[in-house]
Amino acid sequence: MASVEGIERLQSFLDEVADLDLTPEDREWVQVDVATMLDGSEVLMHEVQPLTGAALLFLPLGVVLVEPTTRSVRQFPRTLLHLFIDDQRINTLAEGPLFRVELFSISPVDEQLCWLFECYLEEEVPAAQAAAARWMRWLNDV
Repeated sequence: MASVEGIERLQSFLDEVADLDLTPEDREWVQVDVATMLDGSEVLMHEVQPLTGAALLFLPLGVVLVEPTTRSVRQFPRTLLHLFIDDQRINTLAEGPLFRVELFSISPVDEQLCWLFECYLEEEVPAAQAAAARWMRWLNDV
């Protein structure tokens, strides 16, 4: 059974999705179907990709990946997740992002989790570092 705080965090996620520029069908799917499937789950925190509506919900023992456009919900156990951080700000010849945080799973390729936070501008790095800190605390919470 979810705590009051867990219910509030789930509602915060649903409120954030409600404000996204999704199709009415995608928004309703998250607001009704996903909310029903998460009923009683203890949501600790969440991340949302504003362009796609994809979301990562952190639960005590794993994460749930929600993808409205494909009507997909997948849960990954915490024991199969890894966090990699690549800081290329000192490498002036590096191509690609200046800073990259990747939370990923060891899973079959069609079922793999790969949640990225990539920064191409120096101003974006503090937000990525904050996300990395949240994810690392969650991964290491015993």
